[in-house]
This record gives sequence, C-alpha cells and structure tokens, in this order.
Amino acid sequence: MSSWFTIIPFMVIIGAVIGGFTNFLAIRMLFRPYRTLYLGKWQVPFTPGLIPKRQGELAAQIGKLVVGYLVTPESIYKKLTDDTFKRETEEWINAKLNTWLEKGMTSEEILERFGINKPAERMNAAIHKTIDKKYAELKMRYLDKSIGDILPDQLTDTIYSKIPGMADHMIQKGADYFSSDEGKEKIRVMIENFLKNRGKLWNLVQMFIGEDQLADKLQPEIMKFLYNKGTRDLLISILEEEGRKLEQRKLSEFYSSINEDRVLQFIKEGSADLFPLEGYLRKPVKELIEPYRIKLLDTAVPRLLAAGGDYLTKQSGEILERFQVEDIVRKEIESFSLERLEELVISVAKKELVMITYLGALLGGLIGMIQGIIVMLTS
Repeated sequence: MSSWFTIIPFMVIIGAVIGGFTNFLAIRMLFRPYRTLYLGKWQVPFTPGLIPKRQGELAAQIGKLVVGYLVTPESIYKKLTDDTFKRETEEWINAKLNTWLEKGMTSEEILERFGINKPAERMNAAIHKTIDKKYAELKMRYLDKSIGDILPDQLTDTIYSKIPGMADHMIQKGADYFSSDEGKEKIRVMIENFLKNRGKLWNLVQMFIGEDQLADKLQPEIMKFLYNKGTRDLLISILEEEGRKLEQRKLSEFYSSINEDRVLQFIKEGSADLFPLEGYLRKPVKELIEPYRIKLLDTAVPRLLAAGGDYLTKQSGEILERFQVEDIVRKEIESFSLERLEELVISVAKKELVMITYLGALLGGLIGMIQGIIVMLTS
C-alpha cells in the first residue's frame, strides 16, 4: 500500500515537470535559436526557430494583411468621414493657426525661414521678367495684324452700336456751344476772319449789315443745320467710315512712334501701384488676414479638410499602391531584430505563455497520475 503513496506522487511530479518543460521549450523554440546550428557538416534539427526560419514569409503575409484588411481605402474613408475625427482635426488646425498668427510674423519673415532671402526684390524681379516676356509675346503676335483682327467681334459691334449716340452727343455739344455767348462770339470772329481778306466785300458788310447782325442771323442757321436729320446721318456715316478705315490699319502703323521702354516702365509702375508687394510682405500675416479670419476658420478650414478628405478617399488606392505599403511593412519586419521581437511578444503575452506552461505541467501531472495508477493495478 505504501508503494501507492510513493510511486503515484513520483509519477505525477515527473509528468508535471516533463509537461511544463515541454511547453516552455516549445514556446522558446518559436524564436530560438536565432541562427542555424551545425554539428560538423550536419544541421541541428529545428534550428533556427520557427519565427526566424519563416521571418520572410511572415513579413510578406503581414504586409498583405495590412494592405488587404487593415489599411484599405474603405478604412481610410471611414476614418476621414468620422464626425469626431473631423471635429477634432478642425479644432487642432484652428488652434495651431491661432497660435501661429499670434506670433505676429510677417510674410517676409516666413519666406526667409524657407530660405527665400529678399523676397520682395525677387518677386518684383520675377514680375518684371514676366511682364517683359508677355509684352514681347503680345508684340510678336499682334504687331502685323490689323486693328479689326485684334479687337473681338463683340467689342467691335458694341463700338459701332454706340456711334449714333456719339453723333447725337457731338451735335448736342455743338448746339450748346454755338447757342451760347461764347459760341456767338466765335461765329463773329470766324466771319471777320473770312471776310477780312475779301477787300471791298468786308467794307460793304460792315457798312450795311454789321458784324454782330450777321452773327445773329448766322447763329440760328447753324442751329438748324446741326439739328437737321441729314446732318446726323452724315455724321454717323463719317464716323462709321472712319471706324472701318481704322479697322484696316495695322497695329505697326501706330507702334512705330511708341517708346517701348517708356511703355514697359509704365506697365511695371502700374503693377507695382496696383499690388505693392513690399507693403504686404512687411505686414504681419495676422493683420493681412484679420478681415477674413472668422471666415477662414469657420468656413475655409472645414472646406479644405472636406476637399482633402474627398481627394484622399478617391485616391487612397493609388496612394497606397504608389507608397508600396506592403513592401514597406515586409522590409521593416524582415529587418526587425529577433531579440526585440521575442521580447515584445513575451512582454505582451507573458501571462498567457506562463499559463500555457502551467497547463502543460498540469496535464503532465494528470498523465503521470494515470500512468502510476495503471502501473499499480497491473503490477
């Protein structure tokens, strides 16, 4: 009977030790040894460990897993369209933007931080270069063309449609002038200048009519002439004819007397007055955007985020493909230190691995107890 109390506990202990050690060894053999071991020319079985041996395959499978199931266009879309994420992102950008604006930096200082020294001079030089280039291009394109070919048809039609109004305006101005005292005096002077060189005729006019009476008689006739429909039609015809002649003339006819340097200088000075770069660049950015700050924070930022989110969502597949995320994951895992990987896995699953070891010991102990009972019953 005493053998029961010695053999069975002994078998239980032996079985527990073997079971626990076996599981412990199996867990360790997942990682160890890190390299292949040899006895002479013969490779030691089960070397290297499972994970070192299959590290390349494991890296490839994890890369496929990440691209195929984890970082996918669908998962990116869900994240970008999540209301909490969008709200937190907007708050973060607004906070960063406000902090940056409060620093009072100027546009010039910002550009200089990016390595662009003397930005005003460089930008003005670039603008002047662009003006010179565009001026030369336009000159080359239009110099040998007629005015009619240069002006758009719509603009030409508009100008011709304004001619009757221009004629009426000219007639009215002439009538206003000649009906005034100044106009009357001008008529008298014109009559005097006309008749002075006519000798006796001038003397006869002065004797029988007088300069003032002749001017009084001629003034209403001039008014009748101006208000006559034929005068209006004639003036319109003349203006239209002159317009058609002008259309046929080439731009080079007007250009020959132009000083190009003065024209270019005028354009450059006009652009500088229109957009004073130095003044804008030396003002704090906060001051420049202050009138638009609320609109920028409340409207522009959400719209930019929405547009950026839509773009990333539509292009996420191509972006992931171009970045070759699968290859990046695979290469990173292949280059990962096995010691560090083992330490990481054990630190994360330490309790579970210990429980597996204890489970092996428990099962080994039970098997040892059963074996002990069988041995005692059959002996």
